[in-house]
Amino acid sequence: MTFSRREFMGWLAAATTLAIPGGSKGISLLDGPSPDAYQPSLMPSENEVWDQLVGMARLGPKYTGNKAHQAYIDFLDSNLRASGLEVARVNYKFNRWEAHRWAIEVASGAKKKFAAPVSSYFPYSGQTPAGGVTGELVYAGTNPAFNLSAVRGKIAFVDCPIQPRPYGQWYEVWGVYPQDAMFPAENRPARAAVNDLTQFQKAGALAVILGWTDVSDDNAADQYAPFSRPLQNIPGLWVGRETGAKLRALAADGATATVTLEAEITPDSPTDTLMATLPGSSEDEVIIVNSHTDGPNATEENGGVGILALAKYFAKIPKADRRRTLVFPLTTGHFALPYVPSIRGVIESQSYLIKKTVAALTVEHLGCLEWKDDDALNYKPTGENEWSVAITPRKSLADVMLEGVQGSLDRKTAVVNPAKGGFFGEGSPLSRAGVPTIGYIPMPSYLLAGPANGCIEKLSGPLMHSQIEVFAKVIHRLDRMSAADLKGA
Repeated sequence: MTFSRREFMGWLAAATTLAIPGGSKGISLLDGPSPDAYQPSLMPSENEVWDQLVGMARLGPKYTGNKAHQAYIDFLDSNLRASGLEVARVNYKFNRWEAHRWAIEVASGAKKKFAAPVSSYFPYSGQTPAGGVTGELVYAGTNPAFNLSAVRGKIAFVDCPIQPRPYGQWYEVWGVYPQDAMFPAENRPARAAVNDLTQFQKAGALAVILGWTDVSDDNAADQYAPFSRPLQNIPGLWVGRETGAKLRALAADGATATVTLEAEITPDSPTDTLMATLPGSSEDEVIIVNSHTDGPNATEENGGVGILALAKYFAKIPKADRRRTLVFPLTTGHFALPYVPSIRGVIESQSYLIKKTVAALTVEHLGCLEWKDDDALNYKPTGENEWSVAITPRKSLADVMLEGVQGSLDRKTAVVNPAKGGFFGEGSPLSRAGVPTIGYIPMPSYLLAGPANGCIEKLSGPLMHSQIEVFAKVIHRLDRMSAADLKGA
Protein backbone atom coordinates (compact mmCIF):
# COMPACT_ATOMS: atom_id res chain seq x y z
CA MET A 1 0.00 0.00 0.00
CA THR A 2 1.01 3.67 -0.16
CA PHE A 3 0.49 6.56 2.20
CA SER A 4 -1.78 9.41 1.22
CA ARG A 5 -0.94 13.07 0.63
CA ARG A 6 -2.60 13.86 3.95
CA GLU A 7 -0.49 11.26 5.77
CA PHE A 8 2.69 12.50 4.10
CA MET A 9 1.96 16.12 4.96
CA GLY A 10 1.19 15.02 8.50
CA TRP A 11 4.55 13.41 9.08
CA LEU A 12 6.30 16.22 7.23
CA ALA A 13 4.65 18.79 9.49
CA ALA A 14 5.41 16.71 12.57
CA ALA A 15 9.04 16.50 11.56
CA THR A 16 9.39 20.27 11.58
CA THR A 17 8.97 20.28 15.36
CA LEU A 18 11.65 17.69 16.04
CA ALA A 19 14.58 18.67 18.23
CA ILE A 20 17.80 18.64 16.26
CA PRO A 21 20.64 16.75 18.00
CA GLY A 22 23.01 19.15 19.69
CA GLY A 23 20.42 21.11 21.66
CA SER A 24 17.05 22.71 21.10
CA LYS A 25 18.60 25.37 18.89
CA GLY A 26 21.01 23.06 17.11
CA ILE A 27 24.76 23.54 16.84
CA SER A 28 25.68 27.18 16.37
CA LEU A 29 27.92 27.86 13.42
CA LEU A 30 27.83 31.63 13.73
CA ASP A 31 31.40 31.80 14.96
CA GLY A 32 32.71 29.11 12.62
CA PRO A 33 32.88 28.49 8.90
CA SER A 34 29.99 29.34 6.64
CA PRO A 35 26.98 27.03 7.18
CA ASP A 36 26.93 26.55 3.40
CA ALA A 37 30.33 24.84 3.57
CA TYR A 38 31.05 21.22 4.41
CA GLN A 39 31.82 20.74 8.12
CA PRO A 40 34.04 17.63 8.48
CA SER A 41 33.72 17.54 12.26
CA LEU A 42 29.98 16.86 11.97
CA MET A 43 30.34 13.82 9.71
CA PRO A 44 30.26 10.34 11.27
CA SER A 45 33.75 8.86 11.36
CA GLU A 46 35.22 6.45 8.87
CA ASN A 47 35.28 3.76 11.56
CA GLU A 48 31.60 4.26 12.39
CA VAL A 49 30.57 3.97 8.75
CA TRP A 50 32.80 0.93 8.16
CA ASP A 51 31.48 -0.87 11.26
CA GLN A 52 27.93 -0.36 10.00
CA LEU A 53 28.92 -1.69 6.59
CA VAL A 54 30.51 -4.80 8.10
CA GLY A 55 27.39 -5.36 10.19
CA MET A 56 25.26 -5.12 7.07
CA ALA A 57 27.49 -7.60 5.21
CA ARG A 58 27.21 -10.09 8.06
CA LEU A 59 23.47 -10.22 7.54
CA GLY A 60 24.08 -12.07 4.27
CA PRO A 61 22.48 -11.41 0.88
CA LYS A 62 19.58 -8.98 1.22
CA TYR A 63 17.29 -10.26 -1.50
CA THR A 64 14.01 -8.36 -1.56
CA GLY A 65 11.92 -9.22 1.47
CA ASN A 66 14.13 -11.92 3.01
CA LYS A 67 15.12 -11.91 6.69
CA ALA A 68 18.46 -10.20 6.08
CA HIS A 69 16.78 -7.46 4.07
CA GLN A 70 14.14 -6.91 6.73
CA ALA A 71 16.83 -6.65 9.42
CA TYR A 72 18.75 -4.07 7.38
CA ILE A 73 15.63 -1.94 6.84
CA ASP A 74 14.89 -2.06 10.57
CA PHE A 75 18.47 -0.99 11.33
CA LEU A 76 18.22 2.01 9.00
CA ASP A 77 14.79 2.93 10.34
CA SER A 78 15.86 2.95 14.00
CA ASN A 79 19.08 4.88 13.31
CA LEU A 80 17.36 7.51 11.19
CA ARG A 81 14.78 8.06 13.93
CA ALA A 82 17.54 8.25 16.55
CA SER A 83 19.20 10.97 14.49
CA GLY A 84 16.08 13.15 14.66
CA LEU A 85 14.43 12.35 11.34
CA GLU A 86 10.79 11.49 10.91
CA VAL A 87 10.43 8.13 9.15
CA ALA A 88 7.41 6.67 7.40
CA ARG A 89 7.29 3.06 6.22
CA VAL A 90 5.46 2.20 3.01
CA ASN A 91 4.55 -1.48 2.91
CA TYR A 92 4.33 -3.72 -0.13
CA LYS A 93 3.46 -7.40 -0.42
CA PHE A 94 4.58 -9.72 -3.18
CA ASN A 95 5.20 -13.36 -4.02
CA ARG A 96 8.83 -13.81 -2.98
CA TRP A 97 10.92 -16.51 -4.69
CA GLU A 98 13.87 -17.91 -2.72
CA ALA A 99 16.23 -20.72 -3.76
CA HIS A 100 17.42 -23.29 -1.18
CA ARG A 101 19.31 -26.03 -3.05
CA TRP A 102 20.67 -26.40 -6.57
CA ALA A 103 22.71 -29.07 -8.36
CA ILE A 104 23.47 -30.71 -11.72
CA GLU A 105 24.21 -34.43 -12.15
CA VAL A 106 25.25 -35.82 -15.54
CA ALA A 107 25.45 -39.37 -16.88
CA SER A 108 26.85 -40.49 -20.24
CA GLY A 109 26.66 -44.10 -21.42
CA ALA A 110 28.29 -46.55 -19.05
CA LYS A 111 30.32 -43.83 -17.38
CA LYS A 112 29.77 -43.04 -13.72
CA LYS A 113 27.50 -40.12 -12.95
CA PHE A 114 29.26 -36.94 -11.90
CA ALA A 115 28.20 -33.69 -10.24
CA ALA A 116 28.79 -30.67 -12.45
CA PRO A 117 29.84 -27.57 -10.45
CA VAL A 118 27.19 -24.86 -10.44
CA SER A 119 28.20 -21.18 -10.43
CA SER A 120 24.80 -19.87 -9.35
CA TYR A 121 21.11 -20.06 -10.12
CA PHE A 122 18.96 -17.91 -12.39
CA PRO A 123 16.86 -15.82 -9.94
CA TYR A 124 13.10 -16.25 -10.17
CA SER A 125 13.59 -18.88 -12.87
CA GLY A 126 11.56 -21.75 -11.47
CA GLN A 127 11.80 -24.75 -9.18
CA THR A 128 12.00 -28.53 -9.29
CA PRO A 129 10.97 -31.36 -6.96
CA ALA A 130 13.62 -32.52 -4.47
CA GLY A 131 14.75 -35.18 -6.94
CA GLY A 132 15.12 -32.66 -9.76
CA VAL A 133 14.10 -33.08 -13.40
CA THR A 134 15.91 -35.49 -15.72
CA GLY A 135 16.22 -35.49 -19.47
CA GLU A 136 18.57 -35.76 -22.41
CA LEU A 137 21.13 -32.97 -22.49
CA VAL A 138 20.92 -31.01 -25.74
CA TYR A 139 22.99 -28.09 -26.98
CA ALA A 140 20.70 -25.20 -27.95
CA GLY A 141 23.24 -22.69 -29.27
CA THR A 142 24.93 -19.47 -28.23
CA ASN A 143 23.04 -16.47 -26.98
CA PRO A 144 21.18 -14.85 -28.69
CA ALA A 145 20.97 -17.40 -31.55
CA PHE A 146 19.17 -20.25 -29.80
CA ASN A 147 17.90 -23.37 -31.53
CA LEU A 148 14.78 -24.53 -29.69
CA SER A 149 13.63 -27.13 -32.20
CA ALA A 150 14.87 -30.13 -30.19
CA VAL A 151 14.49 -29.08 -26.53
CA ARG A 152 11.04 -30.50 -25.74
CA GLY A 153 11.23 -32.87 -22.79
CA LYS A 154 14.99 -32.28 -22.52
CA ILE A 155 17.59 -30.25 -20.63
CA ALA A 156 18.82 -27.36 -22.77
CA PHE A 157 22.43 -26.18 -22.52
CA VAL A 158 23.35 -22.75 -23.96
CA ASP A 159 26.57 -20.74 -24.19
CA CYS A 160 26.44 -17.21 -22.80
CA PRO A 161 29.22 -14.76 -23.69
CA ILE A 162 29.25 -11.62 -21.59
CA GLN A 163 27.74 -8.43 -22.94
CA PRO A 164 30.07 -5.44 -22.45
CA ARG A 165 28.58 -2.09 -21.56
CA PRO A 166 29.51 0.30 -24.38
CA TYR A 167 30.32 3.40 -22.37
CA GLY A 168 31.82 5.08 -25.42
CA GLN A 169 28.54 4.76 -27.31
CA TRP A 170 26.20 5.65 -24.48
CA TYR A 171 27.90 8.60 -22.87
CA GLU A 172 29.19 12.05 -23.62
CA VAL A 173 31.74 12.87 -20.93
CA TRP A 174 31.23 16.13 -19.05
CA GLY A 175 34.53 15.65 -17.25
CA VAL A 176 36.70 13.21 -15.28
CA TYR A 177 38.63 13.33 -12.04
CA PRO A 178 41.56 13.49 -12.10
CA GLN A 179 41.74 15.25 -15.45
CA ASP A 180 44.34 12.83 -16.86
CA ALA A 181 42.23 9.73 -16.10
CA MET A 182 41.12 7.78 -19.18
CA PHE A 183 37.44 6.79 -19.00
CA PRO A 184 37.12 3.36 -20.67
CA ALA A 185 35.17 2.85 -23.87
CA GLU A 186 33.49 -0.20 -22.37
CA ASN A 187 32.89 -1.99 -19.09
CA ARG A 188 33.06 -5.81 -19.01
CA PRO A 189 31.18 -7.09 -15.97
CA ALA A 190 30.00 -10.68 -15.58
CA ARG A 191 26.71 -10.00 -17.33
CA ALA A 192 25.18 -12.19 -20.00
CA ALA A 193 22.23 -10.82 -21.95
CA VAL A 194 19.98 -13.80 -21.26
CA ASN A 195 17.05 -12.19 -19.52
CA ASP A 196 14.22 -14.46 -20.64
CA LEU A 197 13.94 -18.22 -20.16
CA THR A 198 10.23 -18.38 -20.97
CA GLN A 199 11.05 -19.13 -24.60
CA PHE A 200 12.58 -22.41 -23.42
CA GLN A 201 9.57 -23.13 -21.23
CA LYS A 202 7.22 -22.52 -24.14
CA ALA A 203 9.34 -24.82 -26.32
CA GLY A 204 8.87 -27.60 -23.76
CA ALA A 205 12.33 -27.79 -22.17
CA LEU A 206 12.52 -29.22 -18.66
CA ALA A 207 15.31 -26.90 -17.52
CA VAL A 208 18.06 -24.65 -18.87
CA ILE A 209 21.80 -24.75 -18.08
CA LEU A 210 23.61 -21.52 -18.99
CA GLY A 211 27.36 -21.60 -19.49
CA TRP A 212 29.70 -18.66 -19.08
CA THR A 213 32.25 -18.64 -21.89
CA ASP A 214 34.60 -15.69 -21.36
CA VAL A 215 34.86 -14.98 -17.63
CA SER A 216 36.74 -16.88 -14.94
CA ASP A 217 34.92 -19.22 -12.59
CA ASP A 218 35.88 -16.95 -9.67
CA ASN A 219 34.32 -13.97 -11.45
CA ALA A 220 31.17 -15.95 -12.28
CA ALA A 221 30.71 -17.44 -8.81
CA ASP A 222 27.49 -16.60 -6.93
CA GLN A 223 26.29 -14.06 -9.49
CA TYR A 224 22.63 -13.23 -8.84
CA ALA A 225 21.97 -12.67 -12.49
CA PRO A 226 19.90 -11.52 -14.17
CA PHE A 227 17.98 -9.71 -11.45
CA SER A 228 14.54 -8.10 -11.48
CA ARG A 229 12.94 -10.55 -13.88
CA PRO A 230 9.45 -11.99 -13.42
CA LEU A 231 9.01 -15.66 -12.56
CA GLN A 232 10.14 -17.68 -15.58
CA ASN A 233 8.44 -21.01 -14.67
CA ILE A 234 11.42 -23.08 -15.76
CA PRO A 235 14.50 -23.85 -13.61
CA GLY A 236 17.78 -22.30 -14.73
CA LEU A 237 21.35 -22.80 -13.46
CA TRP A 238 24.68 -21.20 -14.41
CA VAL A 239 27.97 -23.09 -14.85
CA GLY A 240 31.55 -21.92 -15.42
CA ARG A 241 33.39 -21.99 -18.73
CA GLU A 242 35.25 -25.30 -18.23
CA THR A 243 32.13 -27.07 -17.00
CA GLY A 244 30.20 -25.57 -19.89
CA ALA A 245 32.70 -26.89 -22.44
CA LYS A 246 32.39 -30.35 -20.89
CA LEU A 247 28.60 -30.28 -20.94
CA ARG A 248 28.58 -29.15 -24.56
CA ALA A 249 30.71 -32.14 -25.52
CA LEU A 250 28.58 -34.55 -23.46
CA ALA A 251 25.43 -33.24 -25.10
CA ALA A 252 26.87 -34.37 -28.45
CA ASP A 253 27.33 -37.87 -26.97
CA GLY A 254 23.72 -38.21 -25.84
CA ALA A 255 24.29 -37.64 -22.12
CA THR A 256 21.43 -37.16 -19.68
CA ALA A 257 21.30 -34.56 -16.95
CA THR A 258 19.37 -34.06 -13.75
CA VAL A 259 18.83 -30.45 -12.78
CA THR A 260 17.74 -29.65 -9.22
CA LEU A 261 16.60 -26.22 -8.11
CA GLU A 262 14.57 -26.30 -4.94
CA ALA A 263 12.95 -22.95 -4.34
CA GLU A 264 10.06 -21.64 -2.31
CA ILE A 265 7.47 -19.04 -3.25
CA THR A 266 6.14 -17.11 -0.26
CA PRO A 267 2.84 -15.38 -1.06
CA ASP A 268 2.17 -11.93 0.42
CA SER A 269 5.74 -11.52 1.62
CA PRO A 270 6.06 -8.04 3.20
CA THR A 271 8.75 -5.50 2.40
CA ASP A 272 9.04 -1.79 3.24
CA THR A 273 10.27 1.42 1.66
CA LEU A 274 11.52 4.02 4.13
CA MET A 275 10.73 7.71 3.64
CA ALA A 276 12.79 9.89 5.99
CA THR A 277 12.57 13.67 6.12
CA LEU A 278 14.72 16.45 7.57
CA PRO A 279 12.92 19.80 7.20
CA GLY A 280 14.79 22.88 6.10
CA SER A 281 13.89 26.53 6.27
CA SER A 282 11.50 25.94 3.37
CA GLU A 283 9.06 23.09 2.97
CA ASP A 284 8.14 24.34 -0.49
CA GLU A 285 11.31 22.98 -2.08
CA VAL A 286 12.81 19.53 -1.58
CA ILE A 287 16.11 17.83 -2.35
CA ILE A 288 15.82 14.05 -2.62
CA VAL A 289 18.80 11.89 -1.63
CA ASN A 290 17.96 8.27 -2.33
CA SER A 291 19.11 4.70 -2.71
CA HIS A 292 17.60 1.23 -2.43
CA THR A 293 18.11 -1.29 0.35
CA ASP A 294 18.01 -4.74 -1.28
CA GLY A 295 21.01 -6.45 -2.85
CA PRO A 296 23.31 -9.46 -2.65
CA ASN A 297 26.43 -8.10 -0.98
CA ALA A 298 28.30 -5.34 0.87
CA THR A 299 28.27 -2.91 -2.05
CA GLU A 300 24.89 -3.82 -3.58
CA GLU A 301 23.34 -2.13 -1.74
CA ASN A 302 25.27 -0.01 0.75
CA GLY A 303 23.81 3.33 -0.32
CA GLY A 304 21.63 3.24 2.79
CA VAL A 305 24.71 3.25 5.04
CA GLY A 306 26.01 6.28 3.15
CA ILE A 307 22.65 8.06 3.39
CA LEU A 308 22.46 7.33 7.11
CA ALA A 309 25.79 9.14 7.55
CA LEU A 310 24.54 12.06 5.46
CA ALA A 311 21.30 12.25 7.44
CA LYS A 312 23.23 12.29 10.73
CA TYR A 313 25.50 15.00 9.34
CA PHE A 314 22.78 17.36 8.10
CA ALA A 315 20.70 16.80 11.25
CA LYS A 316 23.54 18.44 13.21
CA ILE A 317 23.27 21.61 11.15
CA PRO A 318 20.62 24.07 12.44
CA LYS A 319 17.38 24.04 10.51
CA ALA A 320 17.80 27.74 9.73
CA ASP A 321 20.99 26.91 7.84
CA ARG A 322 19.33 24.16 5.79
CA ARG A 323 17.42 26.04 3.15
CA ARG A 324 15.51 23.15 1.64
CA THR A 325 13.84 20.09 3.09
CA LEU A 326 15.85 16.91 2.61
CA VAL A 327 13.87 13.74 1.86
CA PHE A 328 15.67 10.40 1.93
CA PRO A 329 13.73 7.60 0.18
CA LEU A 330 15.33 4.22 0.90
CA THR A 331 13.33 1.99 -1.37
CA THR A 332 12.68 -1.72 -1.61
CA GLY A 333 12.10 -3.71 -4.77
CA HIS A 334 15.18 -3.01 -6.86
CA PHE A 335 15.72 -6.78 -7.03
CA ALA A 336 12.04 -7.56 -7.55
CA LEU A 337 10.95 -4.77 -9.88
CA PRO A 338 8.23 -6.77 -11.66
CA TYR A 339 6.41 -6.91 -8.32
CA VAL A 340 7.66 -4.00 -6.14
CA PRO A 341 8.16 -0.57 -7.75
CA SER A 342 11.15 0.81 -5.77
CA ILE A 343 11.68 4.55 -6.48
CA ARG A 344 9.01 4.42 -9.20
CA GLY A 345 6.48 3.78 -6.42
CA VAL A 346 7.48 7.04 -4.72
CA ILE A 347 7.25 8.96 -8.00
CA GLU A 348 3.82 7.56 -8.87
CA SER A 349 2.18 7.77 -5.44
CA GLN A 350 3.76 10.99 -4.15
CA SER A 351 3.45 13.25 -7.19
CA TYR A 352 3.13 16.36 -5.01
CA LEU A 353 6.53 15.56 -3.47
CA ILE A 354 8.10 15.21 -6.91
CA LYS A 355 6.62 18.57 -7.95
CA LYS A 356 8.40 20.21 -5.00
CA THR A 357 11.71 18.46 -5.70
CA VAL A 358 14.29 20.81 -7.22
CA ALA A 359 17.15 18.28 -7.33
CA ALA A 360 17.97 14.66 -6.57
CA LEU A 361 21.18 12.82 -5.74
CA THR A 362 21.07 9.03 -6.03
CA VAL A 363 23.93 7.15 -4.35
CA GLU A 364 24.67 3.48 -4.99
CA HIS A 365 27.56 0.99 -4.71
CA LEU A 366 30.05 2.84 -2.51
CA GLY A 367 33.67 1.99 -1.69
CA CYS A 368 34.31 -0.24 -4.71
CA LEU A 369 37.82 -1.40 -5.56
CA GLU A 370 38.49 -2.72 -9.05
CA TRP A 371 38.70 -6.48 -9.64
CA LYS A 372 39.13 -7.91 -13.13
CA ASP A 373 39.97 -11.04 -15.07
CA ASP A 374 43.42 -10.68 -16.59
CA ASP A 375 44.25 -12.00 -20.05
CA ALA A 376 44.67 -15.50 -18.61
CA LEU A 377 41.28 -15.21 -16.83
CA ASN A 378 42.75 -14.93 -13.37
CA TYR A 379 40.35 -12.86 -11.27
CA LYS A 380 42.21 -10.44 -9.03
CA PRO A 381 42.41 -6.83 -7.81
CA THR A 382 44.06 -4.27 -10.07
CA GLY A 383 45.18 -2.07 -7.18
CA GLU A 384 42.93 0.77 -8.34
CA ASN A 385 39.45 2.07 -7.56
CA GLU A 386 36.53 0.95 -9.65
CA TRP A 387 35.34 3.68 -12.00
CA SER A 388 32.63 5.82 -10.41
CA VAL A 389 30.09 6.90 -13.01
CA ALA A 390 28.03 9.97 -12.09
CA ILE A 391 25.22 10.31 -14.61
CA THR A 392 23.33 13.51 -15.34
CA PRO A 393 21.96 15.09 -18.53
CA ARG A 394 22.35 18.60 -17.03
CA LYS A 395 25.61 20.52 -17.25
CA SER A 396 24.74 22.57 -14.16
CA LEU A 397 24.69 19.39 -12.07
CA ALA A 398 27.73 17.96 -13.82
CA ASP A 399 29.67 21.04 -12.76
CA VAL A 400 28.52 20.56 -9.16
CA MET A 401 29.61 16.93 -9.14
CA LEU A 402 32.99 17.67 -10.69
CA GLU A 403 33.57 20.42 -8.15
CA GLY A 404 32.57 18.16 -5.26
CA VAL A 405 34.88 15.30 -6.18
CA GLN A 406 38.02 17.45 -6.36
CA GLY A 407 40.61 16.44 -3.78
CA SER A 408 38.73 13.28 -2.78
CA LEU A 409 39.94 9.67 -2.80
CA ASP A 410 37.44 8.93 -5.57
CA ARG A 411 40.19 9.23 -8.15
CA LYS A 412 38.52 7.44 -11.06
CA THR A 413 35.30 9.41 -11.47
CA ALA A 414 33.58 10.19 -14.74
CA VAL A 415 30.65 12.60 -14.89
CA VAL A 416 28.70 11.73 -18.01
CA ASN A 417 25.69 12.74 -20.05
CA PRO A 418 23.51 9.70 -20.94
CA ALA A 419 22.88 11.18 -24.37
CA LYS A 420 22.43 7.78 -26.03
CA GLY A 421 21.32 5.60 -23.10
CA GLY A 422 22.81 3.96 -20.06
CA PHE A 423 21.16 5.88 -17.21
CA PHE A 424 21.26 3.01 -14.71
CA GLY A 425 19.98 2.68 -11.19
CA GLU A 426 17.48 4.40 -8.95
CA GLY A 427 18.25 7.85 -10.36
CA SER A 428 16.94 7.07 -13.80
CA PRO A 429 13.18 7.19 -12.99
CA LEU A 430 13.66 10.48 -11.15
CA SER A 431 15.41 11.99 -14.16
CA ARG A 432 12.69 10.72 -16.48
CA ALA A 433 10.12 12.34 -14.18
CA GLY A 434 11.77 15.71 -14.86
CA VAL A 435 13.74 16.01 -11.61
CA PRO A 436 17.29 17.40 -12.09
CA THR A 437 19.21 14.30 -10.99
CA ILE A 438 22.73 13.04 -10.44
CA GLY A 439 22.85 9.25 -10.46
CA TYR A 440 26.10 8.08 -8.83
CA ILE A 441 26.66 4.40 -9.66
CA PRO A 442 29.99 2.54 -9.82
CA MET A 443 29.47 -0.85 -11.50
CA PRO A 444 32.15 -3.36 -10.43
CA SER A 445 32.43 -6.89 -11.78
CA TYR A 446 31.27 -8.33 -8.45
CA LEU A 447 28.20 -6.10 -8.20
CA LEU A 448 25.73 -9.00 -8.29
CA ALA A 449 27.84 -11.65 -6.55
CA GLY A 450 26.40 -13.06 -3.34
CA PRO A 451 29.15 -14.96 -1.48
CA ALA A 452 28.94 -15.60 2.25
CA ASN A 453 31.27 -12.70 3.15
CA GLY A 454 29.42 -10.22 0.93
CA CYS A 455 32.57 -9.29 -1.03
CA ILE A 456 33.67 -7.15 1.91
CA GLU A 457 37.33 -7.68 0.98
CA LYS A 458 36.70 -5.87 -2.29
CA LEU A 459 35.65 -2.60 -0.62
CA SER A 460 37.61 0.29 0.86
CA GLY A 461 36.48 2.09 4.02
CA PRO A 462 38.53 5.24 3.32
CA LEU A 463 37.16 5.43 -0.23
CA MET A 464 33.56 5.00 0.92
CA HIS A 465 33.93 7.68 3.58
CA SER A 466 35.52 10.07 1.08
CA GLN A 467 32.62 9.48 -1.32
CA ILE A 468 30.13 10.32 1.43
CA GLU A 469 32.02 13.56 2.07
CA VAL A 470 31.76 14.34 -1.65
CA PHE A 471 27.99 13.86 -1.46
CA ALA A 472 27.76 16.21 1.52
CA LYS A 473 29.60 18.88 -0.47
CA VAL A 474 27.31 18.30 -3.46
CA ILE A 475 24.17 18.60 -1.31
CA HIS A 476 25.45 21.85 0.22
CA ARG A 477 26.00 23.24 -3.27
CA LEU A 478 22.60 22.06 -4.53
CA ASP A 479 20.98 23.72 -1.53
CA ARG A 480 22.59 27.07 -2.45
CA MET A 481 21.61 27.03 -6.12
CA SER A 482 18.35 28.47 -7.42
CA ALA A 483 15.75 26.12 -8.84
CA ALA A 484 16.27 27.74 -12.23
CA ASP A 485 20.00 27.12 -12.14
CA LEU A 486 19.46 23.49 -11.09
CA LYS A 487 17.32 22.96 -14.17
CA GLY A 488 19.99 24.48 -16.40
CA ALA A 489 20.96 22.50 -19.47
